[in-house]
Order: sequence, then C-alpha cells, then structure tokens
Amino acid sequence: MTESQRQRFSAALGRVAGDEEVLEMLAKIAAEDAPGLMSQLDDHIQQCELAEAAKVGHALKGLLSTFETGEPVSELQPLIDAARAGDEASVTSAHASVRPQLKTLVTEIDALAG
Repeated sequence: MTESQRQRFSAALGRVAGDEEVLEMLAKIAAEDAPGLMSQLDDHIQQCELAEAAKVGHALKGLLSTFETGEPVSELQPLIDAARAGDEASVTSAHASVRPQLKTLVTEIDALAG
C-alpha cells in the first residue's frame, strides 16, 4: 500500500483496525464484484426495472462503504430511495450524476487491490 493510498483510504483503514492486509483483501473482493454490480445497475435503470435497481444499488453501496462512506457512496442513497418510490426521472438523474464518481472510486479500489 502506498502512502497516497494510506491517506486516501485512512478512514477505511480505521474501519479494519489499521490492518492493511485485510483492507487489500477486501479491495480485491470489491474490485472483482463492483463492476458487475455497476453493470447490473445500469441495465436495470435502462430497462426501468426500478425495484431491481434499488436492490442492486443497495448491494453496491454496502460493498463500497468499506472504502468510502461519504461521496460518492452516500450519493447512492437518493438513487435507491427514488427507485423504491418508482421515480424514474430522479433515478436517471441521480445515476447520471454518481456513475462517473463511482467508476473513479472503483478504479482506486482496484489499484489498492494490486
């Protein structure tokens, strides 16, 4: 783990009691699973399957919250809430806003995974 990664993921390190090996192992899992969840989320939103989008969004939020509890992960909650409420326009807007930031976070997690 680089010093830059230690600083970037300092809160995540705190959540795993400073154990870099555990964080790197969790990063490998997240780096493997997150792209598929993001793809599923994209598909469900495109197909207006909002109940499924809410489920996948919730799973993605849980997976990524080990690494980040603020933005962009926190921005998944409005998307999930809108999907549960059946508000297609808000889901689409929230998704368009958060998607690029999530991709960046997943890229950072992938680099942490090695």
